[in-house]
Amino acid sequence: MVKLNLAHKKQALLASILLLSSSAYGYANTAIEQALSNPNRPSHELILDKVRKPAQVLEFFQLKPEMDVIDVFSGPGYYTELLSHLVGKNGSVAMHNHSSWEAYSKKGSDARIKNNRLPNVYQVMQDLNNTKLTANHFDAATIFLGIHDMFLASEKSENGDKIDVNAFFNALYKSIKPGGIVGIVEHQAKKGEAPVKSAELHRTDSSKIIEIMTTAGFTLEAQSNILRNYQDDHTQLVFDKSIRWQTDRVVLRFKKSAL
Repeated sequence: MVKLNLAHKKQALLASILLLSSSAYGYANTAIEQALSNPNRPSHELILDKVRKPAQVLEFFQLKPEMDVIDVFSGPGYYTELLSHLVGKNGSVAMHNHSSWEAYSKKGSDARIKNNRLPNVYQVMQDLNNTKLTANHFDAATIFLGIHDMFLASEKSENGDKIDVNAFFNALYKSIKPGGIVGIVEHQAKKGEAPVKSAELHRTDSSKIIEIMTTAGFTLEAQSNILRNYQDDHTQLVFDKSIRWQTDRVVLRFKKSAL
């Protein structure tokens, strides 16, 4: 009989809670359930599942095993980890970050894949204003709470220029296969507020996101209320203790034409 140490017991208990929770909320996607309950997930990240609702989000994005996915602005890789377990050994995940954010993100992203712990994950660290991705390569892209960063006055390209948002999304569009998906989660800003202003609160108006994506060539396929919080008036910094982890977040699914 194998005895579990305290850390393993905690991991097993949390995984059991996740599976019970997913069943209670009607998640029928076995592949996603298995990704969430993977025993290799860092235990401290399981607690975040309650507020991020990854099972519902990934199911809404229609992400599946064997896909090649780019996790745009992945940061340390909470979602990269889940995507890795979801797409499996016959899929892949590009862990993407802006090269100018290396000081912020690379320590965490390096740790995520250290010693080949996620063998189907590889890093893509590029300047947003000089993005080069293989054409028609990815089945899907995800962008979790990162679009606002592109509008921050403090964020620049490697040579100090302003971030060219449209150029980046044009490059992303070319990298997505025909019929491919882009799933976006973002902190909602006040309607009509300029993105350079709302970015200071780490928010972006969903109408601006739709404008950017449609300009790049994508079509808005669906929206979800999974992460909506109508008590959030969109005036608080997302890190304010009154709203942290409970912001009103828009969830959007875009598609590249199959033609």
